[in-house]
Amino acid sequence: MSSYSRRGYARRRRRRKAKTKRFTRGMRITLFAFFVIFLFAFIGLVYRIYRINKNDGDRYKKAALSQQSYTNTVLNYQRGAIKDRNSTTLAVSVRKYNLVLEPRTLLTNAAEKVATVDAISEYFSIEKQQLEEAIEKNPKSMYVRLDNLKELASDRVEGFQKKMKENKLIHGVWFEETYTRNYPLKTVACNLIGFLSSENKGTYGVEESYNDELCGTTGREYGYFDSNMNLQRTIKEAKDGNSVVLTIDANVQQIIERQIADFQKNGTGAKRVAVMMMNPKNGEILAMASDSTFDLNQPRDLSSMYTEAQIQAMSDKEKNTNLMAMWSNFCIGSAYEPGSTYKPFTFAAALDENLVSANSTFNCKGVRKVADREIHCSNRSGHGVLDLRHSLMESCNSALMEIGLKLGRGKFSKYNKLYGFGQRTGVDLPGETSGLIHTKEELNPVELATSSFGQTQTVTMVQMLSGFCSLVNGGNYYQPHIVKEIQNSKGDVVETVDSVVVKKTTSEDTSKSLRSYLKSTVEDGTAKPAKVKGYSIGGKTGTAEKRPVSKKKYLVSFIGCTPAEDPEVAIYVIVDEPHVKDQAHSTYATEFANQILKKVLPFLGQYASK
Repeated sequence: MSSYSRRGYARRRRRRKAKTKRFTRGMRITLFAFFVIFLFAFIGLVYRIYRINKNDGDRYKKAALSQQSYTNTVLNYQRGAIKDRNSTTLAVSVRKYNLVLEPRTLLTNAAEKVATVDAISEYFSIEKQQLEEAIEKNPKSMYVRLDNLKELASDRVEGFQKKMKENKLIHGVWFEETYTRNYPLKTVACNLIGFLSSENKGTYGVEESYNDELCGTTGREYGYFDSNMNLQRTIKEAKDGNSVVLTIDANVQQIIERQIADFQKNGTGAKRVAVMMMNPKNGEILAMASDSTFDLNQPRDLSSMYTEAQIQAMSDKEKNTNLMAMWSNFCIGSAYEPGSTYKPFTFAAALDENLVSANSTFNCKGVRKVADREIHCSNRSGHGVLDLRHSLMESCNSALMEIGLKLGRGKFSKYNKLYGFGQRTGVDLPGETSGLIHTKEELNPVELATSSFGQTQTVTMVQMLSGFCSLVNGGNYYQPHIVKEIQNSKGDVVETVDSVVVKKTTSEDTSKSLRSYLKSTVEDGTAKPAKVKGYSIGGKTGTAEKRPVSKKKYLVSFIGCTPAEDPEVAIYVIVDEPHVKDQAHSTYATEFANQILKKVLPFLGQYASK
């Protein structure tokens, strides 16, 4: 390379180095300037935040808090009461309180937590460890309930609230209002009142059938901080449920239940005893009871029906079966063959069809040949010749079979349905059954004969008494009902349950004749033990042979009314399988009816004549 070339290369190299040095120095200056600017900006931002926090921090904090919900609490309604016709309380919801802990609040201040836990533990006699565990396990929660601090009485709560005022360190605890169902008369009318399930829904009885009326509407309480850090509350009030007033008289109901209990414990006793009473003039049920009883406040306690040894021997399935049997209402949910208490219905049908009259006679020889069967009368020696009145008074099966034959399968079937048999009455209680009756085609000669005096068909007590009331009140079949009126939480009547005439079952003339015949049956016939001194009573006995007949088991009964000339009270008594060897005697039912009527009629405004 020439000296000229070498000098040129060196100059170019020096120029490149100088250029690189200038670029590097420029970058350093730029980066330094950027850093200085960033540093001043950061210092300015920090200063700005400091100024905002100092001058406006409280305002922004309040604004943020105002957007946060403080509380969101359900306000429980009070379930409506159930009362009898005289306003005696049968079921009521009592205000109670649940203690609620706020772990999140308690964990923010150790002194307050200690003071609160100590106060709760001491006042309510609860272990501190249990409270500590509840708090530690739910550190972010504002709502923790303990099972043994639920449903507290108001006086206990008021005492602790006083303690809270005295000790300002007690925080993070409050009381939630709730209600518990209470049945002041315990077992009285248990099968028709019903009770509440664990979900607070009506189960059985009026509690179930009128659940929608008794239930109210829950309310809600919201709490939040406004922009001035003041706690604001918005409350949507709960609406309490309506109360239900029943047609029953609690005094009458209680007397009947005591009579049943005494009959079972100290008297004859029976597999089942049941009694119903009704007002024939409007269908109001005045009483409805059986030997199946339990404490409504402890509905799952079987001890009222079984011994402790029996309960211990039961499997879970058996316990459930026995509970359902104990809760069920025999008067509307069980069907049976009625026996001779059915005879007034056959009489009424034949009288309305002009197939018999007061002058009709029947020759009872003690047995009647029907198809290939011999069907006996209750008097196997025969009653001889009887007129219509004495056929009922003596409860003559032979006369009834002849009347049934006159009616024939067509007319008998028509009236059977007209009187309400084989169908639900529509009584305002759950669990009603319909029983089983023969269709027209099934009423062959034997079935027609036996059905005429109350065998081979099944009925319910509410069917029998409702139909019987129509026979003695002039022919008006009233819808049987247990509720008289609905009241709001203030006690104002919002609905009256009017009496409803569903149909006409018989003529006034037939009804008048039957009332006379039924009175004679009590005065001088088979129902004589039901007679009560000073009262005009009409009625009919029943002795139904149960299936299989080889076991010789009987259901005996009495159905009647008073005053016989213009009935205002009707009664139906069933004694199923009396605890005696010879069960086929209706006197067990008529004598029991006598004891009940003597005690309850004055409570129903019926007084003995002098």
